[in-house]
Amino acid sequence: MSPVNKITTLQLLDPLKVFVEYDTQYGIYVAQCLQTGHLVTADDPGTTKEMIEELLQEEITLACGQGDLSRLLSSPAPIEVWIKWEMASKTSLDERKITIHADFPQQLRLLVGQRSEVETEIKIATGRTARAA
Repeated sequence: MSPVNKITTLQLLDPLKVFVEYDTQYGIYVAQCLQTGHLVTADDPGTTKEMIEELLQEEITLACGQGDLSRLLSSPAPIEVWIKWEMASKTSLDERKITIHADFPQQLRLLVGQRSEVETEIKIATGRTARAA
C-alpha cells in the first residue's frame, strides 16, 4: 500500500497572520493581515476580527478560483505591523480556521489535489486596546 500525500492547506497562506489594535487617533479598532495587507476597521475588536476573517476568506477564494495567489501577496503590511504582531503574539493569540471553497484551476491542483475546498489557519494577535491606549 503506497502512502497518500495530500496537501490540505494553502501552504503559502497558512497560517495567515493578523494584527488587531485600537487606533487612538480615530477611535476605532484596526485589523490588518500581514501577508496580504488587507485591512478592516470596526468599533469593537470582536467585530474587527470577524470582518477580517470574512474578507480574507472571500479574497482567497476569489484568487484561488482565478488561479492567481500572487496578487494576494503583492501588498503586505508594513514591517512595523509585523513587529507589533511578533510582540503581541507572545501574550495574545486567537487561532481560527477558514475554509476556502473554489473550483481550483489546474496549476493550483498541484497544491490542493482534486479537492474543492481547503482549510487555512488565521492567527490573530491583539495589541493595544481602548483601555490600554
